[in-house]
Amino acid sequence: MKKFLCSILVACMLVPLAKASFTDVSEGYRYYAAITFLEDHGIIEGYSNGTFKPDQKVTRAEALKIILLGSGIEIAESGIYEFPFSDLEDDAWYLKYINEAYSSGIVNGYDDNTFKPGQNINLAEVLKILLLANKVDVADVVVEDSPYNDVGIGVWYAPYAEYAKSLNLIEPLDDGLMHAEYEITRAELAEIIYRLMYIDEKGLSEFDISTNWQYYQNELGYLVKYPYDWQIINVDDGSVILWNRDEGNNQTNWEREYPNSAKVVLAVNPNAEGLSDDEFFSEVIAAFDFGDRGIVTFSESYINGMAVLQFVYEDDIEKVTDTYMYLDNGTVLAMYGSCGKGFLFENSYDEIFGIEMSAEYVEDATTTPTEWEAVLEEARSLIQVDDMGTYVLSLFSDKVLIETDTIGVGTGPVDYYYSAGADVTLKHERSYDVILDIQEGSTTAF
Repeated sequence: MKKFLCSILVACMLVPLAKASFTDVSEGYRYYAAITFLEDHGIIEGYSNGTFKPDQKVTRAEALKIILLGSGIEIAESGIYEFPFSDLEDDAWYLKYINEAYSSGIVNGYDDNTFKPGQNINLAEVLKILLLANKVDVADVVVEDSPYNDVGIGVWYAPYAEYAKSLNLIEPLDDGLMHAEYEITRAELAEIIYRLMYIDEKGLSEFDISTNWQYYQNELGYLVKYPYDWQIINVDDGSVILWNRDEGNNQTNWEREYPNSAKVVLAVNPNAEGLSDDEFFSEVIAAFDFGDRGIVTFSESYINGMAVLQFVYEDDIEKVTDTYMYLDNGTVLAMYGSCGKGFLFENSYDEIFGIEMSAEYVEDATTTPTEWEAVLEEARSLIQVDDMGTYVLSLFSDKVLIETDTIGVGTGPVDYYYSAGADVTLKHERSYDVILDIQEGSTTAF
């Protein structure tokens, strides 16, 4: 057992710091709610330059500190710590956190008697530490089937993955898999901890994945929420497409479903005949062509005070969830949802359901504008700034990947994203997470 000396600094006067917004976390950022929540609870803090570095990977020591604080565990100070770990530095900032976690049976380190505090932590490790810190007994978790296609029933982290998935603490990556080995970022860690804390504070059985989605409002009188990684496409006939592109299978068009794609088509029927909700829904059912679609389930209910007709059917290729909402102005919002049946299928269906269930009527609605001039001004100010590329891309909600140069500029792949709304192409170098340049139009010739 190795002993570590740690100096204890006692401040004569503690002056609370005013809450400051992180300069690299905007209100439109998908993890904004989680980061703000943890900051308000005194669990996370940024860097001296005012940034949070949301896309930076998290070390095991850093993750342990944030998890313990987020779990409400009091950290005891001591002058001497005793560990079996051979790779910890005397007087290191993380000693008290490792001491608390080790003495509580939350962490054990590696078989070679190391802890590897500076090693990036992966998703499986995060889930184990987080759930143990919150006294979740995974022995009670029954894993009857693989929670994800890349998680075998017998692997050590299967019960942690099963429990986390059941509460919606985590969601699969774009290919529908968990990727237990995935090294998570500071923002992603904040999101997982936030979701568990939110469930506990609100007394919920699970986290609603649509809680912090962004909003889209249309002048035809409706509003919906949609996930951050979905795109908005305006069609000439007035309809709007919310689309989650299957990038892994190189999908280029929203019209046909790919294994991991999903979409919701939003269209308003003017209901020129002035039919009541019952009359309109009866006509929809009567006109529906069952064909060889197999089992079709119809249901009627009320959402946000408005009558709704929904029917669901699926085949070997896709699952369809269509919802008709009778708006207060007498028109009908039709939402045609569908998704492929690849590994992302379950999550895609939940997202479609969340979009359609979020719909509501808005009197005197205006179509949600994108202030492209302001977006471009901020984006151009961050050209050639390392570690800000992902943030810049997040400002362009309609971006579409048009080409990837696998050789790039000698440091790794370069992606070209086109934003139709801003009518610009962004050149993103992955390894340094930097926007190399922004050019007008759809082009890769720069």
